[in-house]
Amino acid sequence: MKIYSLIDEFSSLFPCVLTLGIFDGVHIGHQKIIKNLILRSKKKYCSVLLTFQPHPKEILNHDKKFFYLNTLSERIYHLKKTGIEHLIIHPFTTNFSRLRTKDFFQKILHPKYQIKQIITGYDSHIGRNRDNSYEELKKLYHIYGIKAYQVSPYKLREKIVSSTHIRESLLLGDIKWANQALGYFYTLSGNVIRGKGIGRTINFPTANLQVDSKKLIPKKGVYAVKINYLNNMYLGMLNIGINPTIEKENKKIKIEVHIFDFFENIYGKKIDILMIGIIRNEKKFDSIQELKKQICTDKMNIQKFFTREKTNR
Repeated sequence: MKIYSLIDEFSSLFPCVLTLGIFDGVHIGHQKIIKNLILRSKKKYCSVLLTFQPHPKEILNHDKKFFYLNTLSERIYHLKKTGIEHLIIHPFTTNFSRLRTKDFFQKILHPKYQIKQIITGYDSHIGRNRDNSYEELKKLYHIYGIKAYQVSPYKLREKIVSSTHIRESLLLGDIKWANQALGYFYTLSGNVIRGKGIGRTINFPTANLQVDSKKLIPKKGVYAVKINYLNNMYLGMLNIGINPTIEKENKKIKIEVHIFDFFENIYGKKIDILMIGIIRNEKKFDSIQELKKQICTDKMNIQKFFTREKTNR
């Protein structure tokens, strides 16, 4: 897959099939669109995916912080796995957002690319104010001899798979639906930083993770997780929360993972935490001893969880 950082960097020497959108999460709905794109491009055309960075909501909704399912590097990683030949990541700016759909197509896309077909999702919009329906866009494309195809939504347990619904599920702690909708385990990645070392004093040492500030953090609670460190996979339990039993003033969310049967020093090292399932919500305990007792129970429950998972394969 070749990557371009501007629309103008790519010039299709061969006719192409194009899709465009944000593709945050690269979930199974996105994958359905991309599979359709690749199928239509086989042998005859090249496949092109045009995406944007940052997300339009981050630029246009200044009063509300936006959180991503994927960092840009994660999005590239998942898109690369789909088999796309050309990936264009164009900067999304306020000025860019003011372009009318017709101008965007006639002045930018059409002169540069030999587009033969355009594949869109069920809710795809381009141009200012997202004001053009698929039928209107189809008429515009038809003028230039371009065929347009709209891919129907992917439904999972009667709910449409979308980046918005996946964010909602993660914030509600419904990791199972989110993972199924993504088609892979939701992952928190980052470097291990030093914490206060309290976990070590109760025989549950934890690795404190520093994740990208724009990455969506799921609901506070305790999770069964798998940890990828140097391409070796370990089992563990993850706590997301403010440590209400210990912390009296600092309300900052912490991401701490206890890796089972692991004794290496990994400060400053990168790890990936694959979220498998939620065990319980965050809770405040009356004492450190009560907390320790609960953590022991959590570990047993997670070990049983993984045993069931292995048995059910």
